[in-house]
Amino acid sequence: MTTELSTKLRPDAICEKLSIGSSTYYNRLKHLGIEASKDEDGPYLNAEQMKLMEDLSEHIKATGKMQGFGGGGQLALSERSGLASALEIPEVEAETFDQMDDEMLSQFIEEAGELKTQQIAMPHLIKWHLANNMSEEDLSDEQRAKLQAIRDAANPKQSAASIAQQLLQRHRNKNQQKNPETK
Repeated sequence: MTTELSTKLRPDAICEKLSIGSSTYYNRLKHLGIEASKDEDGPYLNAEQMKLMEDLSEHIKATGKMQGFGGGGQLALSERSGLASALEIPEVEAETFDQMDDEMLSQFIEEAGELKTQQIAMPHLIKWHLANNMSEEDLSDEQRAKLQAIRDAANPKQSAASIAQQLLQRHRNKNQQKNPETK
């Protein structure tokens, strides 16, 4: 779900794309703090705002609620979205970092660690969501063979009662060989 940067996205098209009603659309705008722009054709969202709406939709699909959505802090980190290059990133003088006290440095490192954690976790989360939406038909032939082997192991062709009877008979025969006088 990506959009062009110069596109003006109208509410009806957004509702259709996200499969939501107009009241849900306006509730999500309010939750995100987005105010739609207007032109002679009416209200619209730009690509960055639409990206937030799409990200919120994905969050809602994953969690079932709007609460907990980060609000798009990941946009600046996403080089593939095209939005990172549109952001103006000010140059920072090295002296600024030299003046950090230990507490500020610890906070800075902690925040960097949080970003790294998200960066490492994202591919795993995507894989989890992919797997969650896959069916057996989406598996490769090799994966289907593994699945069948697991099913075969979990559900042997012989019944559990039959296997238990055979094992008990084997046990009795072994005991009879040890103690031939007991019959």
